[in-house]
Amino acid sequence: MIVLQAYMKVKQEKREEFLAEAQSLLSHSRAEEGNVQYDLFEKVGEKNTFVMLEQWKDEAAMKFHNETAHFQGFVAKGKEFLSAPLDVVRTELGE
Repeated sequence: MIVLQAYMKVKQEKREEFLAEAQSLLSHSRAEEGNVQYDLFEKVGEKNTFVMLEQWKDEAAMKFHNETAHFQGFVAKGKEFLSAPLDVVRTELGE
């Protein structure tokens, strides 16, 4: 299993647009066959700092996700939403 933590600092003026786009991404990603978890959380005490927690069955599932239109569309808007570079932590868990 592959676990990703994607940390995002969102511009205050882009918060609502980011959340709307994230909601679409969440619903589409959760429907993917290889998805185990796909959730977005806001850091307590740090408004507009979010983490997307993802779990994928395997590398193939994650690669498929990374090529989907919903993921590519969200990534394309990233520069517009974010006030700092995206920080992704990847962990692989054994069976």
